[in-house]
Amino acid sequence: MAEVRIKDIDEHEVDTILADDIDFEGQLTFKKPLMIKGKFRGEIRSESALYVGEKAVVEAKVESSLVSSKGQIKGDITGHSRVELASTANVDGDITTPDFVVESGCKFNGHCNMSGQKKAGQQHPQGQPQGQQHGQQPAQRPQGQQPPQGPQGQGQPQGQPSHQSQQQGQRPPNQQNPQQGGSH
Repeated sequence: MAEVRIKDIDEHEVDTILADDIDFEGQLTFKKPLMIKGKFRGEIRSESALYVGEKAVVEAKVESSLVSSKGQIKGDITGHSRVELASTANVDGDITTPDFVVESGCKFNGHCNMSGQKKAGQQHPQGQPQGQQHGQQPAQRPQGQQPPQGPQGQGQPQGQPSHQSQQQGQRPPNQQNPQQGGSH
């Protein structure tokens, strides 16, 4: 597989640069390409490109057309067209973008959503165990379901499946056979 390389940006192509001796806090909004080489805390919103330098430290919620980082970002990133993480990048936060480029060596801790929808497969309808959405048997007992306890007036003795669960080999969640195990 070919190695991914992110194009180096020439500083002369960037309209504004927050130099490495700048420590800025607040809300940053811009319409032309911007490079951060220093420290920034707050929120960033842009219709253009944001470049984060190798020694930069950004603690912010970032929303931009293009986000290209060689430095450290702590916070969620939304890249409307693309997010690029160079080998020296370190990101702690979730990323939402239609196009995601990552060089080998980058450190990324978070979730990446490239569909524009909620994280698929992460959330399940209440009471439906993971894996059953696609007709698969769960690898372990669904949360909240207890193993059969034997004859205690509730449920049934172990080893005797109810009529509803004979097809699958286990009792469906929160269902019991009213004709077995209890008195009427």
